[in-house]
Amino acid sequence: MRNSKPRRSAKEAALDCLSRRALTYYELETRLKNKGYNDGEINPVLEKLLEWGYLNDQELTLAYAKSRLKRFSRRRVQQDLLNRGLAPELIDQALKEVYSSADEYQQCLAFAEQWWLQEEKSWEHKNSSEKTRPKIPRELWIKQKIFRKLSQRGYSSEMVRSVLAEIHEDGDEDDGNLEDV
Repeated sequence: MRNSKPRRSAKEAALDCLSRRALTYYELETRLKNKGYNDGEINPVLEKLLEWGYLNDQELTLAYAKSRLKRFSRRRVQQDLLNRGLAPELIDQALKEVYSSADEYQQCLAFAEQWWLQEEKSWEHKNSSEKTRPKIPRELWIKQKIFRKLSQRGYSSEMVRSVLAEIHEDGDEDDGNLEDV
């Protein structure tokens, strides 16, 4: 049995999509195409939404970059924005405004220091409960875990290595336990 409701207009479908979250021009166009609307129906709707200010890729790019600033690296945010169909020029402009290299390094360092403490506790718990398995050197295990986490957040391998080396140096000065393994 077919649905007896008449098909919604492309404009209604677009507004419904935008009521849930902000979308890029590309994302909205793709969603409307996936719903079965043709270019003749989609293009006038998108132009009207641009005119009304409901679609603004520049503002969305900047807002998205700002919202991700404290949690992800510049590279990760750049890739996420590219995946959303935004123009590289818009992305570069927004990232220049939001991210600085020094701040990104400090953020990476802060994550690593926070996670170092968590992973130390995890390592101790894991190795105290598994007495039959050979022990993995604590520092190596912790570094691998932190390296993976920071890489998933989009930090470059070079930056992560530098941060881990800095933590290791600080740890040597604070307490000699990092070399006990």
